[in-house]
Order: sequence, then structure tokens, then C-alpha cells
Amino acid sequence: MTNAASPPQNTVRVFPRLLPYLRPHARTLAFGLACLLVATPAGAFHPLVWAFMVDVVIGRRRIDLLVPAAAVMLAVQAAGTALEAVRANLLEKVGQRIVFTLRNQVYEKLQGQSLSYLYDRPTGDLVARAVGDIDALQDVAIQGTDNVVANVLGFAWVAGVLLWLNWQLGLVTLLPIVAVFGLTRFFNARVRRVYREVRDRLGDVTARLQENLNGIVVIKAFSREPEESARFAEATGAHLRASFKAINARTAFFPAVRLVGFISNVLSVSFGAWLVLQGRFTVGGLVAYRGYWWPLFQPISSLATVNEMLQRAQAAGARVFELLDAPEPIADAPDAKDLVLTGGRVEFRDVRFCYRPEDGCADLERPLRPALDGVSFSVEPGELVALVGPSGAGKTTVLGLIPRFYDPQEGAVLVDGQDVRSVTQRSLRRHMAMVLQDTFLFDGTVRDNLRYGNPDASEQQVEEAARAANAEEFIQRLPQGYDTPIGERGVKLSGGQRQRLAIARAFLANPEILLLDEPTSSVEPESEAIITQALERLMRGRTTLVTSHRYSLVRGADRVLAFDRGKLVEQGPPDVLLASGGLYAEMVRQQVEGAPADHGAL
Repeated sequence: MTNAASPPQNTVRVFPRLLPYLRPHARTLAFGLACLLVATPAGAFHPLVWAFMVDVVIGRRRIDLLVPAAAVMLAVQAAGTALEAVRANLLEKVGQRIVFTLRNQVYEKLQGQSLSYLYDRPTGDLVARAVGDIDALQDVAIQGTDNVVANVLGFAWVAGVLLWLNWQLGLVTLLPIVAVFGLTRFFNARVRRVYREVRDRLGDVTARLQENLNGIVVIKAFSREPEESARFAEATGAHLRASFKAINARTAFFPAVRLVGFISNVLSVSFGAWLVLQGRFTVGGLVAYRGYWWPLFQPISSLATVNEMLQRAQAAGARVFELLDAPEPIADAPDAKDLVLTGGRVEFRDVRFCYRPEDGCADLERPLRPALDGVSFSVEPGELVALVGPSGAGKTTVLGLIPRFYDPQEGAVLVDGQDVRSVTQRSLRRHMAMVLQDTFLFDGTVRDNLRYGNPDASEQQVEEAARAANAEEFIQRLPQGYDTPIGERGVKLSGGQRQRLAIARAFLANPEILLLDEPTSSVEPESEAIITQALERLMRGRTTLVTSHRYSLVRGADRVLAFDRGKLVEQGPPDVLLASGGLYAEMVRQQVEGAPADHGAL
């Protein structure tokens, strides 16, 4: 499976985008740089002592200088090692703080995104961006930058020393290394797109894995394990092929760099020996040169490795910043104010809404037709209004527009006369609660899930809410009562039990406006009467909009709004509509008599 939502590659300049994340740590980074400036020459000081020992201690037989020279070499190396340890500790912690900041920003961005954005992208790919891609960025944010600076300084220091010892030998040693920069440019041109493909395919693998784990019951129920294994193997195979491309590029690049380094080593030893034989260089100097070969070549080799890491980080960072840069169509207006609730009146004024306006207002189920088309109605404070109609008629869309999960393309949704787009989302949703057909419960205890609607609720309030939702009896039968873990999505409970917990959660939220989307359609028959009774308690005195295919829940409504193909086709008290013989009456007749459904159930 490939990620169809993948944006154009390499459109984000990652490294300049990291600078704002480094600025808060400027003092720590400056101190780390100071440690580096001292540790670099200290770590490369010992070959000069080797030259001194060969030319002076041995050549001139100054045995009295042997111990002092060894002591100086040891002291300088120890100081450099200590400073290197301090620098590494500080910079790794800065890297983790940057990861902390980035990951929280990504999470907040996802929390603030529209449902359309989240539904259009595989959840696993979003998880891969928030976890794996940010980890890859951490490598370059600190370790990569630090390695570049350290290796450039190390190379510059050693190159300067070599030229100081003998400029002719220094040039012969350094010239072959220029070829490394040409190899690096060639490598970068090849792998940049390859590494982006590797990250995208890894996101596909994560998405496929998460989807299969979430749907494992369906997979097992239909014995589709072999087919799903094949689909997963297809995703991992695409990642494997992309990884092979990266491996081919790497395994050609690094040996070439090592070969250039060895050529430099052969030239320096050979030409240096010739200079010694000519009397133009000392044996101690040649020993120092031999000692400096690794400090000279190691930064080159390390820079090649860091460069490869930078290319991987560029691909990962582009995916992260593309997510952070994605527009948020549902956002608070700059001048948004808190909602002032005076009763809980809900009004739709000529609302037209399309889920895919960029595709010509195409609805997923019915192409080229808006989900709502010119819908106008109002619900008075404390009124119970039932929304009925066939599947895809627009009922759930109405509920999604009230808490501003979506914004209409035309018209307005108002609460107590205030356009929901003019108030803050937090203040708007604070006065609402939803009970959905597919109840979502978190992996925690019963008490944790009930308090989700009101974190400050007392123990007495929690128990009263459970009692009002007809949930207290089964909760008390659980092994640990209110402290019983219920598993991810409440898998340890039955459908009816999960729904009663959702109703109790809504009780604790104590909303003025209640939105119920098929609250009894997915529960077992023996639970329906219990849940309906709990819902009746919950709806009492609240502005309530309920969608339901169950006539038993709809007939108690003050008014019924009947929708068909995105339009409000009739509205009125249930008895009046039943007598009128319209869409609502036909749907009730089909449900009660079991007649063939022309329009679908309620």
C-alpha cells in the first residue's frame, strides 16, 4: 500500500527550520562549542609529543625529558577527553529537549487538525511522523550539527599542523582528499529522493500494521489472515526495495571515501620517507605525520557518514514539517470570543456543506452531491429533536457541524444567536456532550473514563452519574469495581456496557446541549431498554438532537426533522408527521410492519 497523501518530495528546507528550536539552548550550545574548541587541539596534540620524543629525547639522548613529555601528553589528552564528555552530555540533552518540543508540537497540531485531514491520512503514517521521523531529526539537530563542527575543526587543526610541519608534504597529503567533496556531491544527488521514498514506505508499513491490529477481530472472523499477511508483505516489500536502493548508494560511496583516504596515506608516507632521505625532513616529523593520518582522515570519513545521516534527516524532517505546516481549516478566528450561553438554542441558516469541496462538492457515498443543501431549522432550549432519514441523508453531518468539527461552505450554524465560527472551539464544546454509535473508551479504569467528561468530579458525582446511566449494577460486579481496567477501546466490556459508560460520561459533563448519534443501534437487544431509559434521563431539560433508526427512541421527540439526499424535506411533531403520510410515516410503517425498505429505516 502506498500513501496517496504523500506530498511532493523535498519541498521543505529542513535545516533552517531547526534553527528556532536551537535558539532557546544557545548558551548550552555556546558552552559546548567552547569545550569543542579546547578539546579538538587537545585530542590531536599527542603526535607532536611523539615527534619531540623521537627527535629530542631519542635523537639527542635527553632521557631527562622523557617523563615530563609523557606527563604532558597524558594531561592534555585527559583534559580533552573530559571536555569531550561534558560536551557530549550537554548536547545529547539538548537534542532530547528538541525532540520533546517537536513531538509535543506535532501532537498539538494533530489535535487541532480538522477531522477531514485526519480521516484522509492513514493513522499509522501520522504516528510514524510523530515518532520515527522526529527521532531521525534529533540525530541531525544536535549530533549531526555537532559532528560537522567538530570534524571541520578537527580537520582544519590537523591540516594546519601538517602544513606547519612541512608544507610540501602537507599539500601532497591533502590534495587527494579534495576528491571526497566531489564524491559527496554525487552521492547527495542520488540519495536525496531515495531516502524520502524509504521514509514514506516505512510510514505505509506502520499504517498497514496499525490498521490490521485495529481490525484483528474482523480479520479473524472472515479468516483473512493469509490475505492480510500478503498485503502486509507487499508494504514491507516496497520498503525493502527502497532500502536496497539506499544500501546500494551507501555501499558505493563509503568504500570510495576510504580508498581516497588510503591513497592520501600512501602518498604521505612515501613522499615523507623520500624527504627524510633527502635530509629535508626529520624522522620525528614523519612519525608525527603517521600519527596524524587518522586524525586527518577520521573527520573526512565521519563527515561522509554525517552527510549520509543529513540526507536521511532531510527526508524525515520534510515529513515532519509538512505535517506542522498543513493548514488548519477549523481554527479559532483571531477575534474569537467565549460562547455566552443563554439557553442552548441551536439554529441552522441555509447551510450548505460538502465533505470534498475541492472535488466539486462530492460526497463519499453520493458523488457530486452536497451532504447538506440549503438546510434551515432551529431547536429551542430544552427541546428534543429527532433527525431521521435514510443512510447518507445528512443526519450525522448536522451533528458534526454544531460542535464545529466541520465548517459549512455556505450559511451559518448558530448557538444562542452566535455563529459558531465567531466563538472559541473550547468554549463551544464545553457546553456540549456527544454519545456516539461507536463508543470510544480509553485504555484505563472505569473511573478514568467516566471522569473524562469532568476531571474534577467527586466520587459521589461519579457514582450518581453511573446510577443515572443504569451502569452502577454492572460496574459493581466488575473485579475491581470502578478501578477495573477496561482495555483499549473498552474491549473487556460488552457493547451495552460501553454505551452506558458513555452515557454516564455525558451525565458528568452536564452539558446544556446534547448530541446523540445512533446511541442504541449497536447494542444488544437486552440492553436497549436499559439504555433508552438512561438516555431519557440524560435528555431531560437539555437541548437535544438525536439521530436514530429506532422508532422507540424517536417517538418521544418534541419534533422530527426528516432528511433525504442532503435536504430537510419535512419537520413537525411525530404524531403530525405520522398522520401526514410523508417520508417519516413511510419509514415508521416499514419498521413496524417489516415492509421492504424504499427509503431505509429511521
